[in-house]
Amino acid sequence: MKRFLSCFVVVLLLAGHVAAQGPAGLVVYFESGDEVYLLLAEHAGSKRGWAGFGGGPREGETISQTAAHKGMEESRGYFSQTDLLAAIKDQAPVMDGDFASYFAKVDFVPAPAVMNHPVPEENDAYLERSTFAWIPYSAVEGFLGEEIDRKKRCAIDPAFLPKGSETGWLWPIWLSNMRKAAVAGALPWSKTP
Repeated sequence: MKRFLSCFVVVLLLAGHVAAQGPAGLVVYFESGDEVYLLLAEHAGSKRGWAGFGGGPREGETISQTAAHKGMEESRGYFSQTDLLAAIKDQAPVMDGDFASYFAKVDFVPAPAVMNHPVPEENDAYLERSTFAWIPYSAVEGFLGEEIDRKKRCAIDPAFLPKGSETGWLWPIWLSNMRKAAVAGALPWSKTP
């Protein structure tokens, strides 16, 4: 009986690695001098505001695979899933409820190059985001000192936003994810070597 139970537990554990594990996302960033820049985007056709990338899993994905595939899709395929997965491979996710956040450091690329990257015609997921911008972390950091009111709009300095953006605030749900990471000391750029 013990052997049967042990085998059953192993099967359950393995099944957990095969089944989709939940929503996840990532923040793409680069560092320049003493500043960190976050690649944020507006949700197309929505008034949610600016945020990193993320969403629900595909069947059979781990949470890190979900984060990487959502980062690839929502960056219009500019960043490859393989490269993003490699960038987050050694990270433990920051959990905000059932949402897992990761941080992927990349080399600088102009935001219009991401925004204008050709997308596959057969997949609307690549068009979930409309306008892209590199927002300094210092412009976000001031909102992270206290609990995020998810009904309040936290304005971004318009100087950081491209012409044609439809919203001028950070998506509160994404901001809450960032606060969890900041409070946990999990922001990779704030760690001392």
